[in-house]
Amino acid sequence: MTGTAGDMRDLATISVIMACRNPGAYLEAALDSALRQLGPGDEVVVQDAASTDGSTAILDRVARRDARLRFLSEPDDGQSDALNRCLRRARGGWCIWLNADDVLVTGAVDAVRGAMNRAVDADLIVGGNRIIRADGSLVDHYPGRRLSVEHGVTQGCCAFSGSIVMRTAFLRGVGGFDDALHTVMDLELQLRMVAADPVQVVIPEEIGALRFHEASKSANRWATFVLESHRVRLGYARTTGERLRAGVRTATHAGERVVFRVRLTPGYRLARRRLREWRR
Repeated sequence: MTGTAGDMRDLATISVIMACRNPGAYLEAALDSALRQLGPGDEVVVQDAASTDGSTAILDRVARRDARLRFLSEPDDGQSDALNRCLRRARGGWCIWLNADDVLVTGAVDAVRGAMNRAVDADLIVGGNRIIRADGSLVDHYPGRRLSVEHGVTQGCCAFSGSIVMRTAFLRGVGGFDDALHTVMDLELQLRMVAADPVQVVIPEEIGALRFHEASKSANRWATFVLESHRVRLGYARTTGERLRAGVRTATHAGERVVFRVRLTPGYRLARRRLREWRR
């Protein structure tokens, strides 16, 4: 990689991009988890869909005390559109997509910067993640894994979106976020990025924490999740076998709505962990 010292500093900066629509009490924790770790040249870029729950006032208050937060509050055409608006305004060399109800794990940014320094040709840095409850208590840990078509088509997202750090030029080069999708833009983006053959670096540290709560999109738009994910999986399936396994995954995905609350219990997490180990 070539360039001036100033160019190299710019490439090492981070933009946390966040779509915001009535996230309620979770927003300030999300912002704080990023701002307390970011450096002076980094930023948090928020697109707020004219929230009516007081979130705009929170954004204004935080932005007044920390100029690294830049936000716009205006109507948009959904989460993907909001994220694309953030992406167009992002000034960092790297992007982290953080949902307004999720958080960055303490120490995540230092781990990411270490990976940037070690692998200067990387397009993606993928870390582990954790799942947390509404109150922030821990549900489970997940290790980082390389993004792959096979996993995305037959099982789902290879990694939590908040634990994937993407070179901004690469993310723009693959077209950003699919405006036609409202629930599984993360899965589709992962599959589209894999198709571009990126240089991936997997780190052992956790980057993001996904918060499960009753007001989340996964809890309230389940039918849309199932239908969109099925279309996306079939669109990227390469073989008859992958298409069949995609269909099986859709069937199990549809049934998971019944056990949404059970998914947060220790017994369920233990069963899932043993299943993951068996698959390996």
